[in-house]
Amino acid sequence: MPESAALRPAENDKRAQILEGAGKVFFARGFDGASMSDIAAAAGVSKGTLYVYFENKERLFAALVEEHSREIGESGLRLDPTDTDLRGALTKTARAYLEVLAQPDHVAWLRTVIGAAEKFPELGQTFVDSGPRRAAQKLSDWFRAHISRGRLKIDNVEIAAWQFMMMIQGPILVPMLYGGEARPSSARIEEVVKQSVDTFLAAYAKKTS
Repeated sequence: MPESAALRPAENDKRAQILEGAGKVFFARGFDGASMSDIAAAAGVSKGTLYVYFENKERLFAALVEEHSREIGESGLRLDPTDTDLRGALTKTARAYLEVLAQPDHVAWLRTVIGAAEKFPELGQTFVDSGPRRAAQKLSDWFRAHISRGRLKIDNVEIAAWQFMMMIQGPILVPMLYGGEARPSSARIEEVVKQSVDTFLAAYAKKTS
């Protein structure tokens, strides 16, 4: 059961309050620069209350990573298995996913996660499991639904899901994340989305006679 699932509503509210304050501190100061005292002050709680919910800074950051990744997936990957318009569905999903991933605040957050993962690899694993791997699983399930209906032909749906995600992310996110470049224009995003969807369907759409 997830850590927050067993909490009462008031406790969930307090936990959310702590995570909101922690997000501001981690974003402003990075993982190493953030302290539990700073986080308690930003969240408007005592250090004692903070430690009731999270035993240390690593656990708090891991919970924040998981929460942020879940929100990214829910807002960016909305797939309807009954949608028969493959091109339209993939285009809409790719566009929505990039809209979230290419936000400068999200890119800055990724840098914070990468920096923390160098010292605590388990934090990086939390990000992979709750973010990219979870997104790949959602895509895989959607692909399977359309394979069963004869619309797609894919031997390994997990690999295909990762391929699709990397096609849309690579040209947009990598220059921002590692090169410090500005968010690309809407025209550039649309170009990447269109070519990624075209490439995916050329490889995996079931050919009809």
